[in-house]
Amino acid sequence: MTATSTNTVIIGGGIMGAGIAFEALVAGFPVTIVETLEAHCAPARERVEHYEARARSRGADLDGIGTLLVTTDLANAVRDADVVVEAVPEDLSIKQAVFERIGVAVNDHAVLASNTSGLPIGVLGAASGRPAQTVGTHFFNPVPAMRLVEVVRGADTSPEILQKALAFCQALGKETVEVADLPGFVTTRLGTLLMAEAVRVLQEGVASAEHIDTGMRLGYNHPMGPLALADRIGLDTLLAILDDMREAYGDAFRAPPLLRQMVAAGNLGKKSGRGFYTY
Repeated sequence: MTATSTNTVIIGGGIMGAGIAFEALVAGFPVTIVETLEAHCAPARERVEHYEARARSRGADLDGIGTLLVTTDLANAVRDADVVVEAVPEDLSIKQAVFERIGVAVNDHAVLASNTSGLPIGVLGAASGRPAQTVGTHFFNPVPAMRLVEVVRGADTSPEILQKALAFCQALGKETVEVADLPGFVTTRLGTLLMAEAVRVLQEGVASAEHIDTGMRLGYNHPMGPLALADRIGLDTLLAILDDMREAYGDAFRAPPLLRQMVAAGNLGKKSGRGFYTY
């Protein structure tokens, strides 16, 4: 793929969508963000501009940055797209509805990618009516700082589309791992298990949150401890993923009572100002 040919459309300009859009712009790609309401367009643009300002303050060379359009017209945006990345909330019914709309309007050559940490790509492909064009692209937060993307091949994903998706992510400067369409893929399946066990260790009084995280950072060379990572992801998000994973893999993924209590109390981590740590 070349910068001049990769017309990139991001559905949803929230934290993840804006981060993916910024990385595509840095690669020189023309980018369109599609929002649901006009009132959401300016905040989406501001999120991208925040990433740009931060990059420039750190001396990044952005002379070849692509052009950004923000719109509410999904059908027109995806009609001539080369890559469409859906980045709406991690809710299967919402994503299905978006893929249904994309499938009606998109061309026959575009990559249709869902930014998901574990939802079934086959179901989204079926919703679009274009399963051969559908893949998963699991970006990590914050997108500009995190190098990895899991590229998920559905059972019906064509080899050509898979290769296009891998090339797109690599053009954004990411390392890619190719994974099968199974619940949680690789990183979510392993990562949530570790975070859940860390919560259980805290709940049992084995060690403090700080010491649990320090143990994993220094003992296993993890860049961030599991409880700090849970706070960053959002404890409500972690709980929802664990519930889904338990259905797929059994009681190893049973959410600890402490996690449910914290979510019920509104202590969701960094986004609420309090989780295992105070922000």
